[in-house]
Amino acid sequence: MQGLKTEMVSILEAVGRVSAEDLYADCDLPPRQQSAVDGYAVAAENPMEKGKYYIAGHLSLGDIHLVSLEPGQAMGVKTGGDLPPESRAVVPRERVDVKDNYLRPLEAIKDGNNIKQAGEDYVRGNLLLSRGSVVTAGDVALLAAYGRSNISVYRKPRIAVLCLSKNVVSWRTQPEPGQTRDSNGPLLSALILKNGGLTVAIKNINNGDTSISTAAEELIEQADILILIGGTYSDNTNEARLLMENLGAEFIYWGVPIQPGSHTGASLLKSRLLFSLSGNPAACAVGYQLFVNPVLLAMQGLTPFRKRMQAICINSYAKKSVSRRFVRGYASCNNGDWQVTVLPGQKPSMIRSLVNCNALIDMPPGSPPIEVGQEVSIILLRE
Repeated sequence: MQGLKTEMVSILEAVGRVSAEDLYADCDLPPRQQSAVDGYAVAAENPMEKGKYYIAGHLSLGDIHLVSLEPGQAMGVKTGGDLPPESRAVVPRERVDVKDNYLRPLEAIKDGNNIKQAGEDYVRGNLLLSRGSVVTAGDVALLAAYGRSNISVYRKPRIAVLCLSKNVVSWRTQPEPGQTRDSNGPLLSALILKNGGLTVAIKNINNGDTSISTAAEELIEQADILILIGGTYSDNTNEARLLMENLGAEFIYWGVPIQPGSHTGASLLKSRLLFSLSGNPAACAVGYQLFVNPVLLAMQGLTPFRKRMQAICINSYAKKSVSRRFVRGYASCNNGDWQVTVLPGQKPSMIRSLVNCNALIDMPPGSPPIEVGQEVSIILLRE
């Protein structure tokens, strides 16, 4: 597969995108000493007049005072404003007594009090944002503070979806008797969006206005990945496999001993990946999470590995597992202890188990039914 190219985007559109460059601080932040409060910057004490400071002036925000304060002098300052050289501390205005242009602090002065030191946030040369990291709102604020208007990010992976089931019609239409609305296309589009990708097309092949091969070839030209959904299965083959063969794709794997969704596969054609997923909604979702999602993340320079941990199952699952089985669940953590609930509607054809699903319970081959309170292995799904 070809690596994703990069593009420049505004920092206002960068949240959730993956940085394609390392960015470093070109100056300290803040660049100079600044006041943390409204008050008075004070210099060192005048040994002749201890505890008393002459107010040499007042600075408004944006004012710069290049002349150093002398011992026994003070200057009025505002929050966030630059301080005069030789400022020892800033005393809040409500904690001073001012009379005849002199002030007396009403509290002990400690060096550095209420001063934002130059570079206390970031120092010149610090790494601001690393290549391969997902841009957050905090990153955007940091880039703005350093005057960055744009950032180089990896282009979003483009994914096309082709439904091969002839009885499945677009979710936008009213199905006729014997037909069903496509929920898999929107499901995959939502998952792809969460994982940083872009769904460029969702096509149903039921209308017969073009051949399956032609439709697939057109979608492949638009996308980095083509996901084929459903199709009839018989005699150890199915329409998706036949389509890949007819297109001349090179098979990577075909058939995986898991439930749900064992009839899955992947191939490579013209530097594009083709995946075949089950037409059953739950099996389609599991297949995406296990096989498509890691590739989508890796293409963007992100780690494809998910967190795996042990959790206590708080309800039961009555079905034993002949092959490896992935049960849809909802996981939560309380004081460091993980627990998981088996969600209702575990049939591959049902959508119910996908609602609130944030984890897969991984049942090894030959596992007995899950009992209440049993420790199980779970895979957390990326939010």
